[in-house]
Parts: sequence; structure tokens; C-alpha cells
Amino acid sequence: MLIDSQNQFSAAQAVTSTGSTPSSNIIDLGVARDIGGAVTNPLALLCEVVTPFASGGSATLAVQFQTAPDNGSGAPGSWVTLAQSDAIPVASLVRGYRFLPGGIPGPTQRFVRLNYIVGTAAMTAGALTAGFVPALEVTTSYARGYVA
Repeated sequence: MLIDSQNQFSAAQAVTSTGSTPSSNIIDLGVARDIGGAVTNPLALLCEVVTPFASGGSATLAVQFQTAPDNGSGAPGSWVTLAQSDAIPVASLVRGYRFLPGGIPGPTQRFVRLNYIVGTAAMTAGALTAGFVPALEVTTSYARGYVA
């Protein structure tokens, strides 16, 4: 998978405390926001568990895709959520689990980030890698062609 560091929200970012945690990087789309190869090659959003999550309780994790006109440095609450995942239980947060897979929600303002929300109980382990990628890798599983 190709991940450009300039288009990366998180690189194995640990997300363990309860409440809201913004991604370690904010992406500036600039004034002209033609991301991807014009109309024919739009980028995809990848947000994937790279270290399995664990919790002493029944913790959940949700991911929000957010945008703002001013990098969040203006008035509090300037970040607007364009898409949000369901609250996923800790038992499902295994390596390779993907949040909000697919196209980039829009329309966006100049700055974008991800916001991670841990609910119910704190996580004791777990990390995410997220960013814009040219395409999502999809592995197709086929039925075996033999009898064991």
C-alpha cells in the first residue's frame, strides 16, 4: 500500500484514552482542492487498525472525518464532521479492521483530519494508521478447490 507522508493523518498512532483524540496530522488541501488525478483518479480514505485494540472493559472506538476552514486555530468547534463510523466494540478491533473505507466525504473545506472517539472504557492497547491513498487494496477470498 502506498501512503504519502504528506497525505497521512496517523502513522501507528496509539489511541487509548477515553474521549476524543484528533489524528496526529492535519492535512492542508490548499486553496485549490483538486486532490487525486483530477476527475478520473480520486483518492481513497484508509483508516486501518495496525495494532489490535484491548481494553479491561467493554470499550468502543468510532472514527470521524472532519473539516475546517482554519486548521482549528479559530473559534472552538470550527471542525465539522462529514462522516462518522459506528462505535465498534473492542473485540472487533483486530489488525486490518478498516473504518470508513472508500471515497473522501465532501465537500471539504481547506483542512481535514480524523477524530478518534473511545467510549465506555479506556483502551489498554491499539493503534491506527490513516491517510489518503491512490486505491484501497482488496483481497478476494475464494473457496478452496480441494477436499481436505
